[in-house]
Amino acid sequence: MNDVHKTIIFVIFSLINLLALYVVATCPRGLTQYHGLCLTLPNQTMLMSWPNALGTCQDLGGTLLTIDNAQKQKDIEQFIADHYNVSRIDLHLPPVYEYHFMDGLDKFIRNEKYIQFDFKGCNDAYVILSEHRNSSFRSYEVLFGGWKNTLSVIRKCRQCAPMTTTSHSPLSCTEFKPFWISWENGTIRAGEGREVGASTFMEWSDSTSHPVNFFGISSWRTAQTSWRFLKDPYNSTFWLAGSDLGHHAQWEWFPKEDFVGFTNWLPGLEESQKRSPSRHCMQMSLHNDFKWAADNCMQNRNFICEISKHESSTKAPFGRGVG
Repeated sequence: MNDVHKTIIFVIFSLINLLALYVVATCPRGLTQYHGLCLTLPNQTMLMSWPNALGTCQDLGGTLLTIDNAQKQKDIEQFIADHYNVSRIDLHLPPVYEYHFMDGLDKFIRNEKYIQFDFKGCNDAYVILSEHRNSSFRSYEVLFGGWKNTLSVIRKCRQCAPMTTTSHSPLSCTEFKPFWISWENGTIRAGEGREVGASTFMEWSDSTSHPVNFFGISSWRTAQTSWRFLKDPYNSTFWLAGSDLGHHAQWEWFPKEDFVGFTNWLPGLEESQKRSPSRHCMQMSLHNDFKWAADNCMQNRNFICEISKHESSTKAPFGRGVG
């Protein structure tokens, strides 16, 4: 074999090797390369339950996001921040007792039966939960920090006698503080913090409960109030691959069933929440600063799939990102 033939063969093998490296190092159409991962983009139009999201990612040859170290957690947070524009509703209400209905969040509250918000004000954060868009008919009224920020109450109707009360000072004149209200199965609960169901400070069950289709907010006559809501709460929460469906109260990454080592659970998350009979799937939310929480697997959430590069080259291209 002469030198020319040797040179030609060397060039051919070099091209083959470079092509192989290129195939392995790139992601299929519809996935984005980011810090060594092939990721689908968040998609605000495609929300799924955890099992359906997991199945969709497996159809791509990958899985839901797994986060097994602090650096990957940081990378994923940055990825979402780079590709996902979350917006908030900021409202400043005058010192007037008049309800402002949050019509843009009606679909969410009807399906999810809870609401989260941040509040800043010296006293009197009023929330109305109504069957109709009328605060005077079939409504629950929840007051945080009434009577100069000394008492919170739940009422069966607007300005009627309290059904339950809590003596505390939950509000702040100078900083936003997070709160939540839920009303599943006719039980009205209120709490503080980022995790619905945790840090509950007030609860009352209505034996003749009515649906909640609308909710509104109000100040009282003595102080201006400021409120913050996520504009689209559905799209702020992302499924992760973690679940305890295989071994109750033992969290694993599916489908590999590797036990979860590194964790980023929401601070203050009660152990009972992670052992709940109805919360078996892991999610993280922009509302909770990307901390993890247990959730009902059948809720519709956003999600991101990941595919390792050495696997992605053998899979069929996917036409668009899923999220």
